[in-house]
Amino acid sequence: MSDSSCSLRQLGPDSLEWQARVRAGDERAFEMLFRAFAPGLCAFVHRYVASRAVAEEVVQDLFLALWRHREAFAVHERVSAYLYTAARNRALNHLRRERLADRWHADASGAAPAADPGAPGEGELLGLLELQDAIEHLPARCRLIFVLHRQHELTYGEIASSLGLSVKTVETQMGRALKTLRARLDHQRP
Repeated sequence: MSDSSCSLRQLGPDSLEWQARVRAGDERAFEMLFRAFAPGLCAFVHRYVASRAVAEEVVQDLFLALWRHREAFAVHERVSAYLYTAARNRALNHLRRERLADRWHADASGAAPAADPGAPGEGELLGLLELQDAIEHLPARCRLIFVLHRQHELTYGEIASSLGLSVKTVETQMGRALKTLRARLDHQRP
């Protein structure tokens, strides 16, 4: 093992030197970044798309895009937060394209899309929009931890290991997120 790969492991994938090496085209640094995050990202994306193969494809596409545009790779937050946010966005885009294709096929065949009897009502949708807006206003780390725990049902331990944090830090961030959301949502209600 070379001195450069040992020093990268000591630095951790969120370090600025690691980012600089990836930007400079260091394949070993990029491979170590992929190995550090790909398994957790696949599990994370799987919760959205419900298919291991699609999750792996989404994560591979994310890393391929990152490698292709490596010269512009400059993350101003933790790399882990960037990767999880990018993976979530790619998963949501995949789901949108899938829904669009389903609608197109339904329109082409002349069949009307079936109404969902369990669909939420207008009041419930407004409440969900208010909650989503409040979540979007949380600080980046707080928001990421909240979403991973509440929407993706990851445990504090899973979040801590995937983001390189202590479990206590995750607990503290969740506490802050819940306190902020309660205050914001209580303030918005009449």
